[in-house]
Amino acid sequence: MTFTALMLGVVAGLAFASVGAAAQSPPVQTCQLGDLALESGAVVPNFRMTYITHGTLGADKGNAILSLHGLRGTRDSQSLLAGPGKAFDTSTYFVVQPDTLGVASLDPNATTSPSRSGMNMKFPRFTIRDMVKAEHRMLTECLGIQHLIAVTGISMGGIGAMQWAVSFPDFMDAVIPIVPQAHATRQGNFIYEASRQAIMLDPKWRGGEYSADDRPRRGTGIGLNIQGAFAYSAEIFGEKFKDRAEVDNFFASTTEQIGAATEARDWVYRTWAITDHDIAKMPPFNGDLRAAARSIKARLLLMPNCYDQLHPPGESGAMEVAAHAPNAKIVDLDHISGHSGYAEPASIALIAAEVKDLLKRIVDKRPGFSGPRFPRHWTRADRCPG
Repeated sequence: MTFTALMLGVVAGLAFASVGAAAQSPPVQTCQLGDLALESGAVVPNFRMTYITHGTLGADKGNAILSLHGLRGTRDSQSLLAGPGKAFDTSTYFVVQPDTLGVASLDPNATTSPSRSGMNMKFPRFTIRDMVKAEHRMLTECLGIQHLIAVTGISMGGIGAMQWAVSFPDFMDAVIPIVPQAHATRQGNFIYEASRQAIMLDPKWRGGEYSADDRPRRGTGIGLNIQGAFAYSAEIFGEKFKDRAEVDNFFASTTEQIGAATEARDWVYRTWAITDHDIAKMPPFNGDLRAAARSIKARLLLMPNCYDQLHPPGESGAMEVAAHAPNAKIVDLDHISGHSGYAEPASIALIAAEVKDLLKRIVDKRPGFSGPRFPRHWTRADRCPG
């Protein structure tokens, strides 16, 4: 996969919808959950979640894996990890890939969002914990699943996976967050606010009450490209673009494409959830990240990338969680593509090898992980090399 092909499909890091997706997506299913109570006390009426599945659910429903997509992703985005012989081998496991709360796709029938609810900016703000609660309800109420082999996710999905580890510590055997963060960073908050402001300065934003046939496409494309600049390292830009003209042409084309394919209002709501998040925010942890980490019961396989500018492993708390969780391992993807480096062939191979080894240890009832808890090339356990 070329850098340009990857960027066209997923720029702003967080879409990943076209990368590695199956040629024929499984049929979309819908879970009707009625009222969804949020932690703010607000209620979303007539809440639904859409999802696809890969593989076959066992008779005892004990072979399920939940796989969560990123900020601008969809139910299809995680399919690069699921399939025969892939990281989550669907000849053995049943993989559930939902459209998560507020999904920013243009699909009118997807999971409830500010736009699809018709509430627009009157939709109550939601948190990552609300997203996890909705996913838990979907699994238990619509699929009858009471325990998972693993919860995994990429980017925003990785954030959700880490929250799953804290919110429902007994619900899964393993948690596998990929390029995640344990809490928002000040730099990340700055990036997302700049991106939101670019959208909101588009005259077509209209306070978020724009019509479906006249969306703020230009501002959306620019805003998501601002964020996308941090989804890749300076090294990869230098390697893949020979001059400024190529960069300018690429910016113009992706601005148009992303703006046309993203529901701005829903994307904004989801970034608010990210910028307010901390797995240790709520009682009983009250901001103590180490206490939150110690509460995790599942095996925690963290897979950050030291070139990641959007979710830097140290500043975003991943290192601290790994150091204090009872049963954790960190594998550095170590790819110059940065936040989006997980989609590179070398990273996909590394993810598959680590995941398959972990799942086999679980099936064989062997404790812990294979190999060192921290990468050998790291000079200290609490930071990346360099």
